[in-house]
Amino acid sequence: MMIEVKAKPDFATEQLKYLYNAMRKDQFTDVHFNVGNRSFFAHMIVLASCSEFFQKNKNNLDAIFSDFREPVVDAMLIYCYLGEIHIKKEHFEQFMELAKKLQINIIDLQHKTIHQGNCLEVLRLSDDPKSREKAMSLTPCNFKILHKTPDFLNLPASALAEILKSDNLNSLAEEVFHSVKLWISYDETNRRSESVELLSLVNLTSLSIEFLVMEVMTFCASYPECIGILKQTMLTILPNYQRTNQNRKSYKIALVGDYNADFASSIDIYDEKTNSWSLSKDFNFNRSSFVSVLVDDWILIIGGFYSLDKVDYIDLKDGQKHPLEPLNQGRCFFSAVTLRNDSSTDVYVIGGYDFDEYFSSVER
Repeated sequence: MMIEVKAKPDFATEQLKYLYNAMRKDQFTDVHFNVGNRSFFAHMIVLASCSEFFQKNKNNLDAIFSDFREPVVDAMLIYCYLGEIHIKKEHFEQFMELAKKLQINIIDLQHKTIHQGNCLEVLRLSDDPKSREKAMSLTPCNFKILHKTPDFLNLPASALAEILKSDNLNSLAEEVFHSVKLWISYDETNRRSESVELLSLVNLTSLSIEFLVMEVMTFCASYPECIGILKQTMLTILPNYQRTNQNRKSYKIALVGDYNADFASSIDIYDEKTNSWSLSKDFNFNRSSFVSVLVDDWILIIGGFYSLDKVDYIDLKDGQKHPLEPLNQGRCFFSAVTLRNDSSTDVYVIGGYDFDEYFSSVER
């Protein structure tokens, strides 16, 4: 038989108050640092429970707090122990700066006046529904400005997705795409898994063919899991593009490789003349993260993992793969562009890296 005994409802609060009073009297403390002319004492277990930052920086707190005033540091310690903020209005902004530096993201901002300057901060930190609702009402209509601020890069994925879904989003599709690309690249390791959902929220069908080919296709070369979205967009807009551009020179678009193993060695070709896609498979690229460039009836397959300097071309007339001279510098995750003149087409390979270093070089 199990016997359950519960403490009085305010047991946890009383325990924190006891620790707070012990901190003020320097009892059982194991952290000591100085700010100005004042010495501060604390318990590492309490600080670490508020932020992992303290676990990694526990021996360098003097330097960390050196840029902040004593009342600000004192208010931060009170918050860590009691979950309350006691600070004058003129010190509040520096208090928020310190909270950001210490990676303490549990601060309730409902008491603040919410405006364009702090609405992203509220979406990032506050759990109060009314505060978040107010911040969300301000963010989409000011997105053109807000997505260029540092707070934008620290938004959680759920908040960014909510913004992109808004009917009041005041930004061109090109700007929205670049903002998503920037947000993902800021913490690629942890945010790569969000790339498909966020790219699907960009109004890709309103983009030009040129932008899709030069920008979105380059993005999908680094995030092949997004290629399916690009394919669907192309299938949607190309028929309309053909009807409204009868006098333009005919064109082809190639989608090479795929994140799906069944299509990893395939090529999709769209032909404007027939308004259709054709699929060829089993080219055995023997690499990943390469860059492909379509030049007339050739598709160049350049660089990539494992065969970093390798260059092949697919002859669309006979469907065969042929080798070309290798790059001077093996590389992956680079960009490639074509420049066409009267007599020839030049292909430029730009940047990239080879696991050891990043390149600022260009090869033609």
